[in-house]
Amino acid sequence: MRINTNISAIIANQELDSTETKLSKSLERLSSGYKINHSKDDPAGLAISQKMRTQLKGLDQSDHNAQDGVSVLQTAEGGMTEIQSMLARMKELSVQAANDVNSKDERAAIQQEIDALTNEIDRIATDTDFNTKSLLNGDLQRRVYSNIEGTKQVEVTDGFPSGIYGLTVTSDAKAPQVDGVTTAFTATEATAGTLKLNGVEINIDAGDTADIIQSKLIDGATKAGASFDYNTGTIKSLSYGSNEQLKVECDNEELLSTLGLPTGTYTTDENGAIYYTGADVEATFTEGADGRVGFEDTATISTYGNTIYVRDNNNRYFELQVPDDATSRNGGAIEQTVTDLGTLRVHVGANENQIIDISLPEVSSDSLGLNNIFVHSFEMASEAIEKVDTAVSRLSSIRSKIGSYQNRLEHTMTNLSVSSENLTTAYSRILDVDMAEEMTEYTQANVLAQAGTSMLSQANARPEMALQLLQK
Repeated sequence: MRINTNISAIIANQELDSTETKLSKSLERLSSGYKINHSKDDPAGLAISQKMRTQLKGLDQSDHNAQDGVSVLQTAEGGMTEIQSMLARMKELSVQAANDVNSKDERAAIQQEIDALTNEIDRIATDTDFNTKSLLNGDLQRRVYSNIEGTKQVEVTDGFPSGIYGLTVTSDAKAPQVDGVTTAFTATEATAGTLKLNGVEINIDAGDTADIIQSKLIDGATKAGASFDYNTGTIKSLSYGSNEQLKVECDNEELLSTLGLPTGTYTTDENGAIYYTGADVEATFTEGADGRVGFEDTATISTYGNTIYVRDNNNRYFELQVPDDATSRNGGAIEQTVTDLGTLRVHVGANENQIIDISLPEVSSDSLGLNNIFVHSFEMASEAIEKVDTAVSRLSSIRSKIGSYQNRLEHTMTNLSVSSENLTTAYSRILDVDMAEEMTEYTQANVLAQAGTSMLSQANARPEMALQLLQK
């Protein structure tokens, strides 16, 4: 029996300290709800859980990004929905104008409303934005740069990778054109009459001077969808293509002859009407050392007016408008450099470069083919109906594309939610404490702490027994 060193008390104290440590950890886990509160608790588990935590934050933000992307598309479609409503009204007006019961004044009123609708389409295309980003003016479509000024890339689908695409213009687009018109005379009774351009009446009255005749021709040509340059004596249509015609009629052969008509290349019908016809641009694929420059062998080319269309497999589509003097520039060799710039990039993942590119084409009156719509005559109103139908078809195609983007983003949001849920489950298994299991550990440690305290008390009392020996 020893009194200087109480081995029993030392042992009891060590066990009590160990139990107190376990009890302290258990209390910390129960109060925080986490199994890992310090790196020493589980170094590997802490590293994995923190990586998962950052991943979860990225997934959650990606879900918000996708929601913003959907909002952008909904805003864009809202603007296009209104444009489509205006196209429906333009179709109604064009059909109304294609009726000869209308007077010139009534057709002029219809034209005024069509012009107002066209201006409103351009305003919506310019002003529709989201967070200061314009959506419908072409700023959010892929950037394409050309080596020939005046070339406009109307559309290039996502299927075409970035790079250089070569086309060679072999024949320029032409607008219907009348040359050699002279107005250097004063109309007499013999030369008075009515000239019609695409059905638009231009009344030349006796006594009209050269200046008056010039003014009447300028006004009439404008209403007929053309322009008149009295310096060169040229009446030229504003539209290009083999389907475009400039129809000239006159009820006075002497007036027609005095104006210097007919001239150039033309055709006539049984009623004596004179037709000047335009021509479509002609183009081929540029051939390089390894075949076509940029385009696949499966691609096909077609033209209409001054527009070149290229279609390939997998719904790949390439459309551009070229100037009417392309053959005189660089020998007609056009190089379109397609980039990956310009699109709206929505980051929809927690990791680098997990993005969806959204390309929103321009929907202005020019891109929809509505910038030269005139209804001052039956012929022009009939042509306007076709142009509006084409615009409706193009806008519907763009809206379909936007709908596809929106569906894709919504599926992405669903996938992000599922990924976040599964990752949260795995994160919880590593980091969160099992309350039932930990409560069992806590209860056990608590009982052991009480027992240890009791044993330490008894161990400390054992040296007192030695005093009884000293008393004897």
